[in-house]
Amino acid sequence: MIAFSVLSSYHLQALLRKANFCFVEDPTIRVFKPFALAGICVALALIFTLLISPLHEQFKFLMFAVAVAVSATGGVWPGVFSTVLSAALADYFLLPPIHQLIGSDPGDLTRLILFVGVGLAFTWLADRFRRYDETIRIAAAVVESTADSIVRQNLDGTILSWNKAAEHIYGYSAREAIGRPSTFTVPPGRLEEMQQLIARVHKGASVCGHETVRTRKDGALIDVALTLSPVEDRKGRVVGVSSIAREISSHKRAEDALRHSLTILERQAHYLKLLAEMGEMLQVSANPEDAYAVTARFAQKLLPGSSGSLYIQSATRGTLELALRWGEPAGIKSDFLASDECWGLRTGRVHLVEVPELGLLCRHLPEPAPSWLICAPMIARGETLGLLHMWIGAGNQAAKDAPIPQSLDLTWPVRTMAERLALTVSDMRLREALRAESICDPLTGWYNRRHMEEALERDICRATRSGRPLSLLMLDIDNFKDFNDAFGHEAGDVALQSMCRMLKSLIRSEDVACRYGGDEFLLILPESSAGFAAQRAEEMRIAVGQTALQYQSRWLKPMTLSYGIATFPEDGRTAHELLRAADFALLRGKRPEHDRARLRGEAPESSAKV
Repeated sequence: MIAFSVLSSYHLQALLRKANFCFVEDPTIRVFKPFALAGICVALALIFTLLISPLHEQFKFLMFAVAVAVSATGGVWPGVFSTVLSAALADYFLLPPIHQLIGSDPGDLTRLILFVGVGLAFTWLADRFRRYDETIRIAAAVVESTADSIVRQNLDGTILSWNKAAEHIYGYSAREAIGRPSTFTVPPGRLEEMQQLIARVHKGASVCGHETVRTRKDGALIDVALTLSPVEDRKGRVVGVSSIAREISSHKRAEDALRHSLTILERQAHYLKLLAEMGEMLQVSANPEDAYAVTARFAQKLLPGSSGSLYIQSATRGTLELALRWGEPAGIKSDFLASDECWGLRTGRVHLVEVPELGLLCRHLPEPAPSWLICAPMIARGETLGLLHMWIGAGNQAAKDAPIPQSLDLTWPVRTMAERLALTVSDMRLREALRAESICDPLTGWYNRRHMEEALERDICRATRSGRPLSLLMLDIDNFKDFNDAFGHEAGDVALQSMCRMLKSLIRSEDVACRYGGDEFLLILPESSAGFAAQRAEEMRIAVGQTALQYQSRWLKPMTLSYGIATFPEDGRTAHELLRAADFALLRGKRPEHDRARLRGEAPESSAKV
């Protein structure tokens, strides 16, 4: 009877909803709606009860019970209201009035009290069923609306429930999944892992956030975060397993991309650190050779296990000469490189080949062809100064163990390294040119007087420490003014240049040749006695006198030299004293009444021809 009443109440409510038997959703109407429904149900029950009153007495309250059950579905208070209302109407229409029951047969009053009790019991049961139904509906709505796959299985592993998220994640519908073993989405390589997890859950433990792989209906593998929990009955026994899976494929891809970006940033930070250290070392390099060694050292740090070569532009344009090589020396064809043999030199850009079979190979590569190579031209101020070439040999085990960066990751640091080296070499050459201009005579190429004074002071200090002699040889062209007047100053300049080039071949590498001023020249001869200096001076005088000069198809008159010699420490201990002694000796030698001059610091019989 109770179950029939409750089911009838749901059917009646469904019929009323289909018949739009409802009010406007207003707060006041929403409150009075269940009570109106209760009153209507009681009225209908009264009508039907009056119609069947000829029936036996035990059925006269049947309709009122149905009315109570129907109205009780709206809540406790509508049920109580319908029960009281039904009792009042039953007492008025079907039973003798309550005041007439006192002192008479108590059966009717007992039936009335029993009716009220049954009505209240219906109300309580209907409310319990309603709340239980609402809880189930809410739970089902939550399960169906969640983005996570929620699957329930029994202890045998058979799937019992499959929500919409599971259909979306795995691609199987609920009809296709329910009744199948839970392992049908597990890849073969993950079956043992799944069995171990299920065994833990059967023992009452839970698994939270376990990352694993599952197979979709289309065969694609997806990453999921799996949470397994035991399902227990009222007695606490494990009767099944609840599986909640969240697809994390996009998160894994994002993590991989983030991890890759972090790796690139760390590598670039490492490159920047190396380039900064290299820049500091290049700044303090004293000469190009030091700069080459610094570049080779940091190139090996940039790409461990690599080999390389450094070519520098030679004096003859179009050819580069090997300046430094590191790593594997075998297979190098030549120490010289033509500009048209390298794609990097041709294009003026970094040339990278990661797959030799697919890339453009330069003709200067070692044999066999390397497995990876890069050519970076050294360009500074629009001028190609050299080439930085790096490669990894096919059989280099150390290079195989070290990860090779991607092309974009490695192109810019190698290019930056080549550019910084090129700027350093260019600056060194510029400084050397400026220094040469500041210490050399622009006409003859010999050192000027300022550099001569510095060199003389330095050589005097060395001679003082070593105790060895030092000689000065001062040369002067005889009657050079008459030469200029006869042939012109331009011819005089040509004659000076020719004489200096010829004398350069007679000067030792440790000698310092300076233009003292005008037509006077000075040679600093370290570790040379006065006799040795006189012998050298005589050789120079004879060589100059025998050299014929030609200017604009005209043969010029050969020049003659006069010289004076001063020796440390006999003729002086300071630069000023030695210069004064050499100059005095030169003046004595140029007197017209003497064709042989006595030299300072020598014996009286020592002389030199004028």
